[in-house]
Amino acid sequence: MKAFIDWKSLKNPVLSYPDWSIKDFACAYKDRVFYLFYSAFYEDNGRVRSHVVEVKTSDFKTFSEPILNFDGQAEGWIGMCSPDLQRFEREYVLTFNSWGDQPGRPNQLFYRTSRDLTRWSDPQPLARNLTEDKRAIDAALTRHGKRYRLVWKDHEHRSRIAESESLNGPFQTIGDGYLQFTLTDKTSLARTHENYQFHHWNKQWYLLTTAYRPHRPFLYQMQGNGSESEHWLSWHAGYELEIPVETFNTEHRANASALYDWRAQDGYFYLLYAGNTENERFLKRGWNRLGLARSKDLKHWLPAGEV
Repeated sequence: MKAFIDWKSLKNPVLSYPDWSIKDFACAYKDRVFYLFYSAFYEDNGRVRSHVVEVKTSDFKTFSEPILNFDGQAEGWIGMCSPDLQRFEREYVLTFNSWGDQPGRPNQLFYRTSRDLTRWSDPQPLARNLTEDKRAIDAALTRHGKRYRLVWKDHEHRSRIAESESLNGPFQTIGDGYLQFTLTDKTSLARTHENYQFHHWNKQWYLLTTAYRPHRPFLYQMQGNGSESEHWLSWHAGYELEIPVETFNTEHRANASALYDWRAQDGYFYLLYAGNTENERFLKRGWNRLGLARSKDLKHWLPAGEV
């Protein structure tokens, strides 16, 4: 029987492009195929732009040409970036934001939907009633009961959360809307958080974030079970997912990560992350490439190829 992932044959970075800096990964596994989404930053006549790209792979060795590749330029945006993907029943929802910080037109949140991960609806605004004319990036969605929960980073670089019974809104902030983060030693982590991802396993909610300077992945546990709206504001027992340093990630070790519980396939959690060796190119984002690591306990991580 074919292995879920032929781990020993892989080596980081598992995906890179000579002219693209890729980060902000999201993934879905369907019918033995991985559908991979990411931001790709590129030079365009001396200007840096970004587009959201989707490719597929069955083994993390060879990848398809883009299935989805859009930059929002037709709508007047400089670019698009920061995809996050969730499945709600039989529908996939891809969230992302515009990119470029244009004067008088701040970055905004959007979503697209699909049943098959190849044909996508047109982009629709997300939580416009809360974010219009205010900078908003790095959206992530989940659903609990009859309500969607949405987290994003606002124009003050703070983590906000809101809820709605419909993707079309309107969304309402929960409490003051600001998330609180506490580490395992019960100290508050004051760093800026971004690139969120909700998780639910063992009847417990978790939130993965990137805390930056330096950009590292942190995993938090909800202080509650999600039954009350206020539970979504309080995240505790946070700790860093300590990804090993390799030759491709000596600077940003594990930026803009995405975590997947594929234990049903082979007993492992998997982390997809961006690594680089400098932060000068692509408007100080550096030349980012895709790294892959796995763990059985979310504490000890082995990079691609190591057992």
